[in-house]
Amino acid sequence: MKSKELYTLRQQLVSGITRAIGHPARIAILEYVSEKGECYFGDVESEVPLAKATISRHLSDLRNAGLVKTETAGPRTRIWIHKQNWEFARNVFNDFFSENFENIKA
Repeated sequence: MKSKELYTLRQQLVSGITRAIGHPARIAILEYVSEKGECYFGDVESEVPLAKATISRHLSDLRNAGLVKTETAGPRTRIWIHKQNWEFARNVFNDFFSENFENIKA
């Protein structure tokens, strides 16, 4: 049995999203992009104090998790939040943190 088969789809989704947002640089990128609505790679590069290759890797992780979308036109890459997936992630986390809350001991 594959390890993924041991976990529910929701558990796998929560894990994938937390892995994608599990680095402060990716949080900074998400905050910046969501604040701007959309932006270009160069904008993120000037805002987040990391090497271009490092930002690119973090954006790739966010894109693979479905949290951002990108579109390259010539030398410019446009970045924006994937609104449907963002809303889905928000709902998954709301459900996750509110479920059985009353059973948690102080």
